Amino acid sequence: MKTKTLLITIIIAAAIQTTLAELPRRAFIGTQLLEVCDSISELYNVKAKEGVYVQLVVEGSTAEVIGVLPGDIIVKANDYSPASVSGFVEFIQKHGEGDPLNLEIIRHGEFILLTGKMSGFPKETSPHAEVIYDQFAFDGGYVRTIIHRPEEPGVYPVLFFIQGYTCGSMDNMSDLSPVRKLLEGISERGFVVVKTEKAGIGDSQSTTRCSDMDLFTEVKLFEASFNALKKYDFIDHDNVFVFGHSMGGVQAPLMQTDFDPKGIIVFGTVARPWFEYLIEQTRMQRLILGQDYLVNEANHEQSIHFYYRFLIQKETPEELNRDSEMAEFLDRYWRFEDGAYLNGRHFTFWQQLQDTEPFKAWSQTNAHVLSLHGEGEYIAFNPYEHELIADIVNHYNPGKARFVSVPNIDHAFIYVNDRLHSAAIRNDGAYWRHNFNHNIVNLTVNWMNEIMRIENDHEL
Repeated sequence: MKTKTLLITIIIAAAIQTTLAELPRRAFIGTQLLEVCDSISELYNVKAKEGVYVQLVVEGSTAEVIGVLPGDIIVKANDYSPASVSGFVEFIQKHGEGDPLNLEIIRHGEFILLTGKMSGFPKETSPHAEVIYDQFAFDGGYVRTIIHRPEEPGVYPVLFFIQGYTCGSMDNMSDLSPVRKLLEGISERGFVVVKTEKAGIGDSQSTTRCSDMDLFTEVKLFEASFNALKKYDFIDHDNVFVFGHSMGGVQAPLMQTDFDPKGIIVFGTVARPWFEYLIEQTRMQRLILGQDYLVNEANHEQSIHFYYRFLIQKETPEELNRDSEMAEFLDRYWRFEDGAYLNGRHFTFWQQLQDTEPFKAWSQTNAHVLSLHGEGEYIAFNPYEHELIADIVNHYNPGKARFVSVPNIDHAFIYVNDRLHSAAIRNDGAYWRHNFNHNIVNLTVNWMNEIMRIENDHEL
């Protein structure tokens, strides 16, 4: 029986490998949608909350190809009847390029059926690099990687990027995205740049989505992506650098990879145990954001109680929510959803941060380390976190780490005067899009080149 089961498993695995030689592109509907409000319902004689209203159609999208127009109301998609924008988006995310799509719409009071096939999400391009869409096996499925390699043939050093905690896609980010500008700047300077989608995000297909994944499993995802670099002949495997931004800076030293990175760069991250960090963060960040001192102190007492119960005693959000004081804290400071999710991640993700043993992780790294603190940070505001990372590494591996305080930059790589300025423009999308601080590219690239030069001199 065991032999037969094993044989069946091997056959199934082989079939999956064959059918997913190339991970299908996610579907791209290409519409800007609104909930059906009372006025729209009355105008088109549809039930309240029935369907979604098309405000905009993107050129070249599935919607444009099959004939959707602004002002249409989508009342059915295949066998699904959308009642909300989020529900319709979730429906589309379950489909890939080439899947059939039948849309029932209301246009000027008449029902119309539109049919066709779903277009794939547009792939990103680069003015100075070849963009490669690849994948690696993980968690019973596949995860997308997006690789920018210099156009000229050769072997190149690598920047392997680990993003923050959110479950947003890294694929085809806006040209004005600060993260895209950072990675494009490094690519332009002659590095291969590797981005990894999270589980179930973008084209990725896995049994667990990002929002349900715990911290340690996500670290294993990045490990698998890093290890997959071994198959590329254009990568200099002796010169692979990891850039951990925000939560990525926590995860980077936790990775147990098949080969060591040459260096690790961290920016806007944490070194101390999560409980200790959050107690300070909840007090000081609210003051930076302008909260009254006495109000802040009262809230701070509540913070201590909450984080002790949540991170140390490992109470679930549902258990905490039964306590009126804790329920108020959850409502005010966390986006608590569906009994298990805080700020879009399963609560186990946050609880495991307390169990990461960051001092131990940094003490055991063999990589060179560049610990960058933005002086305009109001999120990871304390430079001590980054100083501590460099101190731990240098204590156990003398001379391997460097701390740099970077002026006029905030958590999102934006140029700011100081942390108060950063707090003031935190919701100003226009400012974010047009004030990227290019100094972060220079600091990163110059340090990586310096480390490679030093290592080469030692080998000689």
